[in-house]
Amino acid sequence: MKGRTQLGSRSGFTMIEIMLVVIIIGVLAAMVVPNFAGRTQQARTARAVSDIANIATSIDLYELDHGKYPESLDELVSKEPPSGTGIDPNAWNGPYLKKGLPKDPWNRQYEYNKDSQHNQEYDLFSLGADGAPGNDDVTNWNE
Repeated sequence: MKGRTQLGSRSGFTMIEIMLVVIIIGVLAAMVVPNFAGRTQQARTARAVSDIANIATSIDLYELDHGKYPESLDELVSKEPPSGTGIDPNAWNGPYLKKGLPKDPWNRQYEYNKDSQHNQEYDLFSLGADGAPGNDDVTNWNE
């Protein structure tokens, strides 16, 4: 018996065992991936809401200092008062957005209208993922 080889004692995995593991991993991935896919859009929307709140605070500070709202968001990042606006240079506390004007999470500029169309002091919004007016917009009037 000493010279015989043992045919039944091979080590390794069979093709069926490997296929079962691959199928199990595929099923688990199919259950987990859709849960994370929707989170990206949700996170971008949350960031846009936060950015709009921060920009709105800066606009309100500007209005408190000067008694009027800025003509454009660019005035919030200026170190000097904009020329031709009648703003007293001694009352200038800018820049009101020290880190500059952020882009929305879809890499576009935030939109600002000094004359609100939505019964606000001003309109501040992002056009959302599609870049067109619609249901995915993030605004200061639908908070």
